[in-house]
Amino acid sequence: MASGKAILGGMLGRFLFRDATVEQVRDLTPHFRWLELAGAGLRDISWSAGDKVQVYFPRVGMRTYTPLAWDAVRGTTQLLVYLHGDSPGAEWGRNVRVGDRCQFMGPRGSLSLTALQGPVVLFGDETSFAVAHALRNLRAGVGGVEQVFEVSSREESEAVLREFHLSGSAVIERTPDEAHLPAVAERLRTALEQRPGASLVMTGRAQAIQALRSRLRADGVGAAQKVKAYWSEGKRGLD
Repeated sequence: MASGKAILGGMLGRFLFRDATVEQVRDLTPHFRWLELAGAGLRDISWSAGDKVQVYFPRVGMRTYTPLAWDAVRGTTQLLVYLHGDSPGAEWGRNVRVGDRCQFMGPRGSLSLTALQGPVVLFGDETSFAVAHALRNLRAGVGGVEQVFEVSSREESEAVLREFHLSGSAVIERTPDEAHLPAVAERLRTALEQRPGASLVMTGRAQAIQALRSRLRADGVGAAQKVKAYWSEGKRGLD
């Protein structure tokens, strides 16, 4: 049975959705695919690094992605899809082919990066690679950005990060008992101490964000923060 969000999305789709066609698909690793979407409705669009789009899936509703880039002249945007589990987004990412039609809402504001001043330290996971890439491009020539990621596979994640010129990132593998989080917190603390006045941008898994914020606060680490959880264990469709 279709969800309430899916029904509402179908009713409003003709008025709110942008139509696009999948122009390119590239397999980066077994769990990551790069897509390029194109369409006339993607031209002359105002997009900022950190904005989101919400791809519509019939019967299940919408799933949110952070575009890697947007070309408003050509009418194209690029997505990095993380193929994790059996979620609707992962299933779509595995099966999508060149020529497929795609509908989505946006771009809309999600995580404002353009207002950040001074150095930036970004925490995230595999779902944060796109925003890290957008942030890097936004601040090209400015520097002062450091990324720290918790990941399922360090080897696979580092291959993707190299693809997007983020190979200098700190990459720490998750453990089932969350025993990796103290090491993540230490990397964040060190990065912030080395960059006085840095902003801390926290993205990715809700449980990790909560635990790290508590640990950093207990350690007396203060920094201006922007927080956006992209997913939460046990939940689907977190925006």
